[in-house]
Amino acid sequence: MDELAADSRAQLTVTADDGELRVALRGELDIASLPSVEPELDRLLSREPQPVQVDATDLAFLDSSGLVVLVRVANHFAPVQLRGARPAVRRVIEALGLADRLGLDRA
Repeated sequence: MDELAADSRAQLTVTADDGELRVALRGELDIASLPSVEPELDRLLSREPQPVQVDATDLAFLDSSGLVVLVRVANHFAPVQLRGARPAVRRVIEALGLADRLGLDRA
């Protein structure tokens, strides 16, 4: 069971290649996993506002806490481009009317 919990814990990784800021999200971004991403999120939000690409390919799930993370990123950076969201993640974002605000791709 611990192995399953470790695999589902959320991760937020930031890279800046060729002057382009990229954020990768993986796992399950929810109230339980929020403490594991907060330090990196705080470092991300300390950067100057700039365009950012968010890769959600490996993000399996998010709840309202995960949405808050995405909205905080979108409130700080512009434009935001959210790529690769799985159907479950996409449905939540679209149902709440956040697709345009988060730059959700039309895939």
